[in-house]
Amino acid sequence: MTENRAGSIGSSELTAANVTQRSSQLKPLRDIRYFESAEVPHAGAPMPRYASELFKLAKEAVALGQRIARKCEELGVSIGSADHLYVCFTPSLEEGAVAFTDYAVEPWHRYVLCGLDRGFNERSAREQLQAVCNTTFEAVAALAQAGADQLPSLQRDVVAKGDALRVTLRTKQTKKYRITVEQTVPVHPSPSQVFARVEELATSKVVEVEVAAVPFHDDAPALVDRLAIVDEVLVIHPRKSFRAELVTRQYDLPLRISLRGSFGPGEGDRSLQDR
Repeated sequence: MTENRAGSIGSSELTAANVTQRSSQLKPLRDIRYFESAEVPHAGAPMPRYASELFKLAKEAVALGQRIARKCEELGVSIGSADHLYVCFTPSLEEGAVAFTDYAVEPWHRYVLCGLDRGFNERSAREQLQAVCNTTFEAVAALAQAGADQLPSLQRDVVAKGDALRVTLRTKQTKKYRITVEQTVPVHPSPSQVFARVEELATSKVVEVEVAAVPFHDDAPALVDRLAIVDEVLVIHPRKSFRAELVTRQYDLPLRISLRGSFGPGEGDRSLQDR
């Protein structure tokens, strides 16, 4: 992670990040989106537009922000009470500079201003993606109130794994098995894949199965809550909430994966049965 130059530009427009009433209750960061503004946005000004003209971000960059945010949620990285981070790119700041602002439309999101050169659109796709990645991590690091120590290793994973990076949705361990349910966060419109991995602890043998594919990456968490292995079948129960049910009613749930014969003869593991 490169060193950022965080600061403020005029007390009436931008302020340094402090733990205030707005950030007194920490929430994991779960969404990152990219905006643009030729000038620094002022209080009462219209909401900046999505990055599309000054800085023509590719779909890969949009997915990158989603991927980083979902991993931050998994790892407990927080920027305060706002769980949405709106990165506003502006040529009015030197590239690499990060400036804090209290500009906001809703209490659940927070804007941060990040300098980007006007020549961004002339760079190669790889250079553009690298610039967006570096700037995003610099912004999150500058605002982080919890989990900042996780960011360097997360950035390395994001860069190394790309679209193959997985977000862990649920884990559970019994005397015999370690169960992990994960998902990918791909470039839209590719579906987000949900995988179940079961490891037999005694032999380290692993069985992995794709259990679902969802059209939007943020649909996947609704499918995964309580895990159970009953009669050699892994059962993945969905979340129970009004919001989750808007997603889960489209699927045949709970998800079930037979483990019969996967680890040799045996009666299966009943230690995760419903209780």
